[in-house]
Amino acid sequence: MALHRRLTVRPLVAAVALGTTALAGVAGGAITADQRHDGLSDRFVAPGPAAVAASGVHASLSDMVQAVGPSVVQIQVKPAAMLQQSSAPMPYGSDDDELAERLGQLFGFDPRGGGGQQARPSQPQGPQRGALGSGFIVDASGLVITNNHVVDGADRVTVQMSDGREFAGRVLGRDPKIDVAVVRIEGKGRFTPITWGDSDHIRVGDSVFAVGSPFGLGNTVTSGILSARGREIGAGPYDDFLQVDAAINSGNSGGPLFDSAGRVVGVNTAIFSPSGGNVGIGFAIPAKMARQVALQIAQTGHVSRGRIGVSLQDMTPEIASAIGTTVQKGALIAEVDDSGPAARSGIQRGDIVRRFGSTPIDNGRDLARAVASARIGSSVPTQVLRDGRTVSLDLRIANEGTAQS
Repeated sequence: MALHRRLTVRPLVAAVALGTTALAGVAGGAITADQRHDGLSDRFVAPGPAAVAASGVHASLSDMVQAVGPSVVQIQVKPAAMLQQSSAPMPYGSDDDELAERLGQLFGFDPRGGGGQQARPSQPQGPQRGALGSGFIVDASGLVITNNHVVDGADRVTVQMSDGREFAGRVLGRDPKIDVAVVRIEGKGRFTPITWGDSDHIRVGDSVFAVGSPFGLGNTVTSGILSARGREIGAGPYDDFLQVDAAINSGNSGGPLFDSAGRVVGVNTAIFSPSGGNVGIGFAIPAKMARQVALQIAQTGHVSRGRIGVSLQDMTPEIASAIGTTVQKGALIAEVDDSGPAARSGIQRGDIVRRFGSTPIDNGRDLARAVASARIGSSVPTQVLRDGRTVSLDLRIANEGTAQS
């Protein structure tokens, strides 16, 4: 039981020590979209055919690495000022003294600082502490997807290519709710974009590969299988993570998860671990969700989601028994905002939503995700169970500013 209580879900951004000669500004404030996005949705292409051959496990892996390597980047967030106080390094999950010493030298902290204890830089005027993660190019103009927590608090970053070249990058926008951000590389030339895969139909047991910069070790490839789908880890209302057993560590944040054909099916985001290191349980945002959000950010600089003004609860056998129904699946309407679009559309407290448009609804998360993805201003045919009978209505979709949930 003690071990179970120690398990935590951690984001994967790595702490990295960065020298004082190459600084980028770190600032908050509003982030606006680049105006050069004409035709952008056409370039955020739909899933394509296999990019590499798959004639065997080893051949597939080597071909994939060669094909996708130029599309995977390292994201460095460099602080604007020296830290004047002690700082805790990202847990690296190893009891190996030699490895700890090497990592301490690489990242500029004292490996003898103790697990979970604050470790001071070796010298008061030593390297600066920053953040490091991964990302991948999705458009030849230099658009990069990464995690929001990698670039949190920054509007300028450094993007390092697989061949060692470095470019300045500008954060176009971010979405903390599913932990996605978009960066534009500010450099001339065309860049090699990834090919999107089909995250809706990848199956448990399918081979997957992760590419990124764990602990700053760029161009690192790890492999495994898809362990589970639809995981909820408490990250937010739109949790729908892919679980993988490929080795994922700090610094893999924002990097791509590929299928066996070299197509991106997820964005590596979090790990479940007692130490902060890999224990074979990693989580990735499904590519479909990440792509939809990133496209909005690239086009407008922000994300707009549908809202209907209700509080939701999952149906359970206990709830079904309490309200006198045999239905144990659906999204139960627990509260309704009297001035919201759901109330105006005829939704009532106690309704059980079973279908939203063409989407069957088994729980509250299903409905939350479906509403969030719906076109703002549209009316979606919705079926609810009310007092044992099916009621059909058209549910009006508002935006985040006009509905609370």
